[in-house]
Amino acid sequence: MPQLTKAVIDRSHNKGKVYMVWDDTIKGFGCKIHPSKKTFVYCFRSPQNKKLAYITIGVYGSITVDEARTQAKKFAHSVQIEKIDPREIKNVKRVEVQQSVTFEEFWQVFTEKYINQHHKPSTVNRNASRINLYILPYFGKKPIAAIERKDMLAFKDSLSHIKGTCTKCLRLLTTAFNQAELWEYIPLNTNPCKGVPKHPDKKMENYLTDEQLERLEKILLKKADMAIESSYTINALRLIIYTGCRKGEILSLQWEEVDLIHSCLRLKDSKTGKRVIPLNDIAKGIILGIEKKENNPYVFCGDKPGTHLVNIQTTWHGIRMEAEIPDVRIHDLRHSFASFAINNGGVDLIELKDLLGHRNITTTERYIHLTNKKLLDATNRVFKQKI
Repeated sequence: MPQLTKAVIDRSHNKGKVYMVWDDTIKGFGCKIHPSKKTFVYCFRSPQNKKLAYITIGVYGSITVDEARTQAKKFAHSVQIEKIDPREIKNVKRVEVQQSVTFEEFWQVFTEKYINQHHKPSTVNRNASRINLYILPYFGKKPIAAIERKDMLAFKDSLSHIKGTCTKCLRLLTTAFNQAELWEYIPLNTNPCKGVPKHPDKKMENYLTDEQLERLEKILLKKADMAIESSYTINALRLIIYTGCRKGEILSLQWEEVDLIHSCLRLKDSKTGKRVIPLNDIAKGIILGIEKKENNPYVFCGDKPGTHLVNIQTTWHGIRMEAEIPDVRIHDLRHSFASFAINNGGVDLIELKDLLGHRNITTTERYIHLTNKKLLDATNRVFKQKI
């Protein structure tokens, strides 16, 4: 067994399999010969459990034989004299390096490893301005491990004039620092967002009455008949009303996701993943009346070939003013669907959860007041004849 030298390693050629070349002066020091690279390692028995283990020193070419030998001697001293597993030392150094990075450097890692993996493109786009305008300018140059709760409180105060944006930023930061703990960029249980109260959300939910729905439907049909507005825009709005779908789910709907035989939409992707949406007779009729354009996979076509409809807000603003429902947003059409489903359709919360495509029942429980009103009306009917 020769002493590891540059000449020995250079002579160790690819044999089509991984094999070891050991050093004859430092026990456990060797070079692992891969088909595509050569890696220095140190093998040892852990002082804690006596099990055989190894630690990678580096790749030949990135470090020299002498540098690898020096590191192997340090590892051997740790095992034999100090009775310390060198992997623990290496991990401590790694953590020290990680905890010295700036928040901006960590955010790049967080973006690659978490945001790009877990957030949909639409969510990434919505969060981009909050990140670039508020989060990164405030925390970017600070060492991530030095950010404390008082910094979060000061950040919250700096956005007191835009409470909704502040709450969304704090939620994003909470997730980021949870991952920072998991990846050891900050010590365990030191998330600076913990205990920082968020501004309460303003639940802006408007529900159409039967009369308002009837008036809105007449206006939509009139505009469709007279070709005052794009038929795609009008039909998209009507389909949102009669399916309770999210705006993005309807605007990006593709023909291959439409199953008229089984009266449903089979979305390949939505906010909560794959989803099957039942089509009532009105919704089915809307789809049957839509012109299918050649070489465009989308149901609601955009202005450019092969694209889908994007902006319907301008048209909706004019329609809601004409219908005398100026405060009703497009998303309120989804809320209204929930209201009609409970009050007119006899749907319970479990069924409503599936109709709206909620991931869990907690989200659907925001409509519990509608079921309470329905039950109140029912109990009044029980004793109505006695009064």
